[in-house]
Amino acid sequence: MSRRLRAILALLLALVFVAGGSSAAWALWSATGTTASSVTIGGTGASLSGTSDMTTTFSSSVTSMTKPITLTNAGSLAGTATTTVSVASGSSTALARAVGVVAWPVASTSACTTSTAVGTGSVSGTWASLPSLTSKLAAGASAVWCTRSTPTSSAPASATTNVTVALTVTAGTWASDVVQGGFALNTSAAAPALTCTDHSGTYVEVAWPTSSRPMDTWYGAFVGPNASTMVGQKEQDYYGRFTLAPEQIPANVATSGPVTVTVKILDGAGNPTSTVVASGTITLFTQNNGKAVRCGA
Repeated sequence: MSRRLRAILALLLALVFVAGGSSAAWALWSATGTTASSVTIGGTGASLSGTSDMTTTFSSSVTSMTKPITLTNAGSLAGTATTTVSVASGSSTALARAVGVVAWPVASTSACTTSTAVGTGSVSGTWASLPSLTSKLAAGASAVWCTRSTPTSSAPASATTNVTVALTVTAGTWASDVVQGGFALNTSAAAPALTCTDHSGTYVEVAWPTSSRPMDTWYGAFVGPNASTMVGQKEQDYYGRFTLAPEQIPANVATSGPVTVTVKILDGAGNPTSTVVASGTITLFTQNNGKAVRCGA
């Protein structure tokens, strides 16, 4: 059989296989077809913890609050965690604005204590407006931020502000659902006012309101940060007043201008308790014969 005849015969057989539905011929015929597949690219997620432990009532004995917040990337993609804060409607925006906040990353929640120094990467503001706590996180990883809250002298008494922290984790154009955590900040009632009497600039006499406490209860007058420096002599309710001369106010507290005087109950050892019975302002100034003091601001 000639070569030309063999080629013609092979072509005829192939046509017969295709027309007859031969599986071998169909496989050969369809080898250039397309296939489809799908790939799961992962998802985003977020988790926030620690805010429930931040509810605090500030007072003369609680002058700051240091607590950790943990941001977690709960998704399967690496991403960036960011936060925002807001004040609940109906609560005190004035108090939120009067509580200063500084926050910084720490290695763990146990590394966030009242004695922990503010670290690198810190942000600061108030609970009414705090820059984002931002951390780049691998899938499943967490970041701990230490927050320290301190009310200023403008914080209103007997006030409550409800603060919400919201967290989002983004990965490229993908974003997790927003998760939130909230807490309340409170201030105690204002202490009663001291009664102050001037004595020609040489000294002032300050008296605290009478109460139902035993007459032999001891009291002390305190000035300075957190009302921590005792001035003058301790007194009992029998006498019911302190006399303060300008030289009794330590220079590291003030040499001029207004000074807040806080009267606290003393314990049996003569140490101040957290009970404040009255507070008021005196002012240091200079007159012809030297340092002087007067009542009020």
